Amino acid sequence: MSGLYRITQRHYDLILNQCLKNLPKEAGGFVGGNDYFIKAVFPLFNQHLFNQTDTFSFTSEDVIRAHEFFKKHELEYFGMYHSHPNGIAYPSDADISTGHDYHFIMSLRQPDMPDFRAFKIENGQPIEFELRVVSDKGFVGKDEAKKLEDPKFKGSKRNDEAEKLGQLIDDIKSEKKHVYKKLPPIDDQTSDFSTMA
Repeated sequence: MSGLYRITQRHYDLILNQCLKNLPKEAGGFVGGNDYFIKAVFPLFNQHLFNQTDTFSFTSEDVIRAHEFFKKHELEYFGMYHSHPNGIAYPSDADISTGHDYHFIMSLRQPDMPDFRAFKIENGQPIEFELRVVSDKGFVGKDEAKKLEDPKFKGSKRNDEAEKLGQLIDDIKSEKKHVYKKLPPIDDQTSDFSTMA
């Protein structure tokens, strides 16, 4: 092995869940960070028209958008990740031919025992890097850090609403039923909006 990559549990889970939800099709995207630490994931839709079970395709526009996303968040673009639903966690000839220097591959041959590995391509040959999943403790994402630094946002009604919305989204993702609070009608005579036909 040559080197070490780290990824937070949160980002690993995001990649794994995306790959599992797309079975038996391949899924993927791009990763970025700094100092060999994956701090952001940019998921994609599989663009292959005919064979999404054995191929993961993306467009040049996808690559440009990923580079812009990582640059905006002051992170380096590392490379692509994708799943091998029935194969091993090792770059195929098609993977190598994409020209990406780094590949992060999730094998789901045994979905209950996923195998996630990192490779650098040198002279057309994959060289494996150690890939370690680390705790989220102490890690704050770029989007969360900006909210924490914004004095207008912290402790504000806007923050409370954002937290409630975040909880609703989490409930929807986990298919948890949510009881919505019934509000009285607004008695506003200044509005010309009407539901009457």
